[in-house]
Amino acid sequence: MCCFFWANAQEITGKIKNHGKSDMDMVLMLFGMDYPISIGKVDKKGQFTVNLANLTMDHIPEDNKSLSIGPLYFNFFFGCNSSDAFGDNAEKPAARQDFVRLTKGGDWAGTVFLVSDEGLRPWIEDSGYNNAIKGSFYEVMYVADDVNLNMTCNSSVYAADNEEVETEYKFDIELKKGFNWVEYTINEVYETDPNIRASFPSKVTISNVKDPSKMLWVGTYY
Repeated sequence: MCCFFWANAQEITGKIKNHGKSDMDMVLMLFGMDYPISIGKVDKKGQFTVNLANLTMDHIPEDNKSLSIGPLYFNFFFGCNSSDAFGDNAEKPAARQDFVRLTKGGDWAGTVFLVSDEGLRPWIEDSGYNNAIKGSFYEVMYVADDVNLNMTCNSSVYAADNEEVETEYKFDIELKKGFNWVEYTINEVYETDPNIRASFPSKVTISNVKDPSKMLWVGTYY
């Protein structure tokens, strides 16, 4: 599968390799199933174009926005021990979208996982029982204002009842007002006792998408 990033860094063209279904809409559901935001379409052969530029939220009720939008520091997949690491950016309004959804005739028909290696998908779906592996996965982030993050923070994860492991998250990302692609690169995995819990990422880089051609779009259908 191949993807292309255009000059505005917002549009991607590619193929959902296991699609083979029918034409579907590709949407974000940050604000609930009743208020999807269309980002593109996929045809019955799996070919798609999605674009995060110039999306509108005019149809989203304020109550739904307030439920989904929160402080930036709380909206990344990986969190820091303290919001202080984000400085003045910590409280800027943001919302995170984990997967791209597929709809047909307004009904939720499938989910697309964005990964560099399909071996990451089991961990994304259940990190307690499935081991993390090195590689990247991708999400969408909405921000109400431009944000630049260039910093490293730490957190901690329990590998066992009496074993707490320090983790390191490096942020090197420029988010533009609106919707943005975000890449999480797992650089190091802490190996655990599998009888207690699954291995987990211990060093991660959070950035803009570096190489769209490495993005695999893997669909699951209902």
